[in-house]
Amino acid sequence: MGDVHEDPLAELALRLRTLRAQRGLQMGGLQQRTGLGRTTVSQALNGQVVPSETTLVALAKALGADVGPMLALREAAVRIPPVQDFVGEAVRGRPISDWDPLDLEVHPAAPAPSVAPARAYSPSGLPGYVHRPHDEDLARCVAAAANGASQMAVLIGSSSTGKTRACWEAIQPLAAAGWWLWRPFDLTRLEAALAEIDQLGPRTVVWLNEAQHYLGAGHGFGERLSAALATLVSDPSRGPVLILGTLWPEHANRYMAVPHPGQADPHAQVRALIANRRINVPDKFDAAAIAAAQALADAGDQQLAAALERTPDGNLAQDLAGGPELLHRYHTAQPAARAVLQAAMDARRLGAGVRLPLAFLEGAAEDYLTDIEYDALPDDWFEEALADLARPVHGNLAPLRRIRTRNPRQAPGVTSPVSANQKRGPVYRLADYLEQYGRHERTLLCPPASFWHSAHDHITDSDDLAQIAQEALHRYRLYWAFYLHRASGVCGPTGGGTQTCVVRMRQTAGDAAGVDALVRHEADAGSIWALLWLAACQENAGERERAEHYLKKAADAGHVGALVRLLALRRDARDTQDAENLARRVVDATGSPQDLLPSMFLRTKGDELKTLKCSKSLAPYMGYIWAAPQRRVTTQSAEDGTPTEIRMEFTVDGAPLMTARNPWFDEDPEEAEHHARQAVEVSGDSDASIFLAHLRAKSGDLPEAEVFARRAAELGEPDTLVDLALWYSKGGEYEKSKELLRDAISAGASDALVELADVLRQTGEEDSIEDLVQQITHLGNASSYILLAHLRYRAGEVEKAQSLTRQAADAGVFPDTFFSDGVEPWLREGAEPWLVDNMTAWWPYGLDPDGTPTKPW
Repeated sequence: MGDVHEDPLAELALRLRTLRAQRGLQMGGLQQRTGLGRTTVSQALNGQVVPSETTLVALAKALGADVGPMLALREAAVRIPPVQDFVGEAVRGRPISDWDPLDLEVHPAAPAPSVAPARAYSPSGLPGYVHRPHDEDLARCVAAAANGASQMAVLIGSSSTGKTRACWEAIQPLAAAGWWLWRPFDLTRLEAALAEIDQLGPRTVVWLNEAQHYLGAGHGFGERLSAALATLVSDPSRGPVLILGTLWPEHANRYMAVPHPGQADPHAQVRALIANRRINVPDKFDAAAIAAAQALADAGDQQLAAALERTPDGNLAQDLAGGPELLHRYHTAQPAARAVLQAAMDARRLGAGVRLPLAFLEGAAEDYLTDIEYDALPDDWFEEALADLARPVHGNLAPLRRIRTRNPRQAPGVTSPVSANQKRGPVYRLADYLEQYGRHERTLLCPPASFWHSAHDHITDSDDLAQIAQEALHRYRLYWAFYLHRASGVCGPTGGGTQTCVVRMRQTAGDAAGVDALVRHEADAGSIWALLWLAACQENAGERERAEHYLKKAADAGHVGALVRLLALRRDARDTQDAENLARRVVDATGSPQDLLPSMFLRTKGDELKTLKCSKSLAPYMGYIWAAPQRRVTTQSAEDGTPTEIRMEFTVDGAPLMTARNPWFDEDPEEAEHHARQAVEVSGDSDASIFLAHLRAKSGDLPEAEVFARRAAELGEPDTLVDLALWYSKGGEYEKSKELLRDAISAGASDALVELADVLRQTGEEDSIEDLVQQITHLGNASSYILLAHLRYRAGEVEKAQSLTRQAADAGVFPDTFFSDGVEPWLREGAEPWLVDNMTAWWPYGLDPDGTPTKPW
């Protein structure tokens, strides 16, 4: 028998297959008897990975066999050394088997009320695991990694739906095979995380729970980290590795959103990284999963039994993670504690980071209390509220908990600047479940005055402040939008963004003198956006020298966009010497290649513009959008340095993402379409389907456009049906448009309701619109208020129109483009002019937080 165990994993698999044949069981029957996933059973019977002890015990029981010899074979298989050991720099992380799942943010579950605490928890505090369809997808990914091919998967699902637990269960076969796990702990040390990625060895799991904290990090960290991860997973010499991440749908949707032409693309690298690596996790357990959970409960799992009793609607994961108790604590909280939670909810939904400063929470909470509640507060009301909110609910989750910032680990003698986190003192984090609940419960509400004051005075992170300022603008709170953005110090490559929009609205209201005084005051104080505003005004008026005066000031203050614009003016004036000097400054400031210098400062036949477009570093300052990792550019130059050819080469995976937005598309649409079709055929890429739907619609071939639009909808992108419906509406084919919009609504595109209402208005079916508006609002789409306001205005009911417009403002539905270069499609054709004209007439200086008109400022 000595030779039998030469390959113990193969011997184990052979025994399992033999037993299954002897019992006459099919795969489905064995899966049903064990409660295991199909992939897990298949891997065990085929010897693909070492099965976990739990899997083996379940299989032995189902097959009526003694598990002892099988466990001995498993132990022998585990002892076999890895095929490939890492022999490079220090390996980061530690063996998977050394990790506690709770340290990886797997939510512990509450003990069953009828069970003594000592027996309520497994050693990890976790109940039995129920396999669902997404586990099968994840298991295939893990199996491929175990077989030597590096993989990445990002689980997309709402808060507390079991994403992290699914990842933990999926890597248990890798734990048995001796894999390691690395997790970047400190979110304040992303530079260190980037360096550590380069030191990861083969057979390592990269753990990115709540990946938005990494992939969405500001100051370019998220893009750099995404590029590093893409390199890691695509480099065979560093594999196999497995990258696992989790994301809420709203974060994933933000990263996957394709910007409009001319807008910045802050998530190009993230989008390319996760586009074809997403696995959706449903909110609810389906009937099969509930049956499997019931089987475990019947076998003695008291935690699952209690959860099944409490949650007949299938929300088992949320219950086990403590969601219902969190909501109970919120709804029954004392007024002060509830006010603090509401301030935290509003801060998160309006763009503040997870680390909420203590001083901000105290100042913001005041106006969430009524006068009677505020007068009754004890002197130590805030301390009492914090203590109450820190008490954990079932599962050791607290509504609001303090976050301790780790001290930076620096070598002796090395100093680092003090971070914003260290400056703002104690910080607190709102429970994820309450955060997501607040996004829905409070979506139609504008925060009170104390919120905006406290954000201005106590939030120190510049990106957070800029985001909150933008949300103030969306709510037409012009005063706070202006001064919050000023406090952030953020100035985009082409201007001030939020502040620019505010002064445009003031201009529309006819306050030209007030705007001029405001802008000049800001310019005198050194505000770069104001200098750029004045430069643009002077350039539009034909005063080139005055424009250059302001641009020089902004450039000297470090704004690269001003430097690029100044270079363009000097080049147009044929001032070669000055243009050359400016071009060298641009190269130094942007990191552009030195060989672009000639085309930067010499006027040629126009080819220099193409060469400038090739510079990724200049793109943000020129209004172009890039997907550089998917593009390889070949430039041939004449002897004088003038570019004579720019040739684009695409990859199948990169084509649809890049060709949909690159500035050369109009030069070679046939090549772009060829690569997109290839991507659809090879991988069923949804981005390519969307691109082809728009391309075919643009060329007038609406039937073929519909084929690609419906394919995109099947892949989870129903908004493409909405876009196609607009093409049919433009051609007067309203019935077809309504058909597509109703299909889009069925597929989950809530914006389709707004478009359908507009089509009904065009076809004279206005009697049906108000019922439709109620549906829209019920689904949380407050844009319907504007639609209804327009109907009221046309009927002569001005006060009702004004009230509805104010409600729309409270909900923050006005996009930036509404105040600047354009509006959403459904606001065109009559709605936009009346709305802008009346808003600026009703409220020329904006609205106060309580909805009353702001006084002149």
